[in-house]
Amino acid sequence: MTDDQTTQAAIDEYLGTRFWSEDQLLRDLQADIAARAPRINISPQAGAVLATLTHAVRATRILEIGTLFGYSGIWMARALPENGHLDTLEISPVHAEAAREWFARAGLADKVTVHLGDARETLARLSPAYDMVFIDADKESYPHYLDQALRLVRPGGLILADNIHQRGRLADSEVDEPGVRGIRTYVERIAVEPKLRSTVLPVGDGLSLTVVGGSA
Repeated sequence: MTDDQTTQAAIDEYLGTRFWSEDQLLRDLQADIAARAPRINISPQAGAVLATLTHAVRATRILEIGTLFGYSGIWMARALPENGHLDTLEISPVHAEAAREWFARAGLADKVTVHLGDARETLARLSPAYDMVFIDADKESYPHYLDQALRLVRPGGLILADNIHQRGRLADSEVDEPGVRGIRTYVERIAVEPKLRSTVLPVGDGLSLTVVGGSA
């Protein structure tokens, strides 16, 4: 490691123990994902961001698009008040069942509904108003998910999306894959639409943060 890398690793460890350390349940969940699913869940640092923002907007209704085994959902659901609820959408029956098991183990079964099926179809059936939407599903569909999020989120609410950096491919003009194109369209829209206020946080593979209902 270079001196800069060593310093950054020390800072990450120092801050991580204070702000985004995992308890035993989350560590066990990470191990289950490693054994049975693709390693595409968010980082503990991103989980802490989601939980903090849940508190910041005093969320009682959250929508998650892309559940996997429920890792990100647990971070958010734990931050909800007693009357709060998380709706999370998952297309894989195996992943949905695993997520239900982990939400139950976390004592969150009453706070979370796992919707099995194509997110496009499920989203069309949902009604406003959510306080926060977190998008972490198929990247080519991000523009469509943004359309639905804008329909479903209340003014002043948040829309977040993971994997914005695309592991460095976002700004590579030689990359023209469907998923990267979807992310680029998503980024361009949240950057220019007048009633949105957005930025991208350097967390994990890039986490976009959008406030809905800003003045033009």
